Amino acid sequence: MKKQSTFFKIFWKITISIIGIALILISIVNLLLFFFGESTTAHVTTRRVGGANNNYSANQRYEWSLDYTFEDKGGKTHSGHTTRRGNDMSAKVDGRVYYFPFASFISSLESEAKPNIGQPMLIAIGLFLLFVMNKKKSDQ
Repeated sequence: MKKQSTFFKIFWKITISIIGIALILISIVNLLLFFFGESTTAHVTTRRVGGANNNYSANQRYEWSLDYTFEDKGGKTHSGHTTRRGNDMSAKVDGRVYYFPFASFISSLESEAKPNIGQPMLIAIGLFLLFVMNKKKSDQ
């Protein structure tokens, strides 16, 4: 019984630490894209997924799936995917995409890459998860 308990403690410690690292990386990569990436126009297609969530305001009630394609400086076409909340008829869509010229498969729409309050929040949550899961226990 003790071995199984230790296994699950280690499993959850590793899993939550990985989630914390992922949140930090996502935020940092989006900021790096905005400041050091290339920008170009994107062709975006949208489709509404799921039903209405009445707990949200009318302009945020539906989940929208956004697929985008763009052409890098070399003329190669790349694609990406993200989601947005929107009203029953549409979601706000960006027309620009940021990408790294050396790794065009890493890309984000402008609103995700542009510095905003969400990025420091994700970094803080990621650091919190890492701190909580990896703090030393005091023997008292």
